Amino acid sequence: MIYEKIAGGPELLAWFGQNPTFHDAAILSLSLNRTGASELMIHGWIDTDAVDQDGYRILDKHAVVTFAFEDIMDLQLDGFSHQNVINGLILRYATDRGRAGYYALPKRTGRHRNRAPTLLRPGYISAKKVTVTFRPGRPADDGLTAAPVP
Repeated sequence: MIYEKIAGGPELLAWFGQNPTFHDAAILSLSLNRTGASELMIHGWIDTDAVDQDGYRILDKHAVVTFAFEDIMDLQLDGFSHQNVINGLILRYATDRGRAGYYALPKRTGRHRNRAPTLLRPGYISAKKVTVTFRPGRPADDGLTAAPVP
């Protein structure tokens, strides 16, 4: 699992108790910077099999999760709007450089490909380094801080 290998990943795994899929998670903010870290902040949880008295699935382990990306090499975003619910989020090592011809970075060949973590769906972000932090709880009204889970 990639979360075991990135800064903050083991703590996130311990909180959720499993590898998070971020199915139906909401993007709270996205900040892209030419220098320094860029950040993607999402509200995620664990979907349980239990249902409440109204028939809705019970969601557990809410958290505001922030992915910080350093040295972004490529990205593609589609459909950013006021809601920004995603189908899921996959963190993995990149298998290629994407649009490598656009960048001054040397293209690698053979077995020594760039292994930058990549975030996929609904687009992707390829970066040289990814770290993750989180705050347990649901987003507060401003969408940028976590509130306690009732």
